[in-house]
Amino acid sequence: MDFVRYEAYTPVERPTYQAELDEVVRNVGRSTRESVERQGVGRSVRTAHGKTYGLVKATVTVGELPGPYAQGMFAAPASYDAVVRYSNGLGHLRADSLLGAACGMGIKMFGVPGTSLLTDEAEATTFDLNLINNNVFFANTAYDYMVIERLFAELPDALVNPARRKSWMGEFLTRQGTLETPDEWLWDELFAMLSFVKVPRKNLFSYTYNSMGAFRYGDHIAKVRTVPTPDSPAGIGHGGVDVLSDGEAFRNTLVAEAGERDHSFELQVQLNADLTRMPVDNTSVEWPEQLSPWVTVARIAIPRQDISGDENLAAADGTSITPWRSREDHRPIGEIQRVREEVYRRSSIERHRLNGQPRQEPASSAELLG
Repeated sequence: MDFVRYEAYTPVERPTYQAELDEVVRNVGRSTRESVERQGVGRSVRTAHGKTYGLVKATVTVGELPGPYAQGMFAAPASYDAVVRYSNGLGHLRADSLLGAACGMGIKMFGVPGTSLLTDEAEATTFDLNLINNNVFFANTAYDYMVIERLFAELPDALVNPARRKSWMGEFLTRQGTLETPDEWLWDELFAMLSFVKVPRKNLFSYTYNSMGAFRYGDHIAKVRTVPTPDSPAGIGHGGVDVLSDGEAFRNTLVAEAGERDHSFELQVQLNADLTRMPVDNTSVEWPEQLSPWVTVARIAIPRQDISGDENLAAADGTSITPWRSREDHRPIGEIQRVREEVYRRSSIERHRLNGQPRQEPASSAELLG
């Protein structure tokens, strides 16, 4: 199979990009500061992935891989100490019944060689992956992010309120009336947003988690996901997540599962085989598997462990995950990925400042979890 070469991709350069990015960063900074009062917990809360469910120790093991998949940090067999942070996708601290089912799996690996793409921590040995339990995203440009950031703050309330639902979707589709004709409206993005409503509520260890955005993969271009290993779901003892009877159902089932048995995931990549049918700059379109299959490049082992204490949530809250804590061979690509670089960085800096938390990358899982 012929895969697209990394150099064949040409980034889209829009003249309004920088001004829009600057506005996004200002908006996120303001929302981060306002969250101290808005969330009512006496500290700043992330504008996305605000509610933490837990932080677990893990090991990521890279095996022997065939030709095009043996790239970058996956070029040779290796084993990495790691932590995994589970969270809700929204920026609220509420009972789970008042949040959606979009949940994140943030992976931080330690001891990865090479220079980090984040220039203010170039010597850090950490390598992050930001993943969520859906395969498409609903924003593709800095302008999208600028408008959606305001609308996103209304979720999930806007979609369950009959008086607000239609107008909210209209504002989303037309970018608050700035796109005038149906040909301009963002149908892909709207369908991507609505697909999150269909995500079932279930044990956090049983989801497939996706990067949605694309990355350089050495000589090629890829997306990344995790899937439970074939034997892992069969061992889950707490499959159902009843958010109506338990406002902390996601957290409680995660604690129970982590404390009772080992769990494991396969880390997989999908190499780009056609830039037209597998677009880099439209994350609202799923890449067809018939064009390029998902291939396992590593295994994530999560051993049995106790994460029930408040100190676990505190460690998770202080852990920063960004797709730009990476290496050149795995550089995030596409406009929405470029937006994330500065948005995530500035949000992390502001949140840690407001909360009096040191912002320094740990050297190991033991440094976070003992």
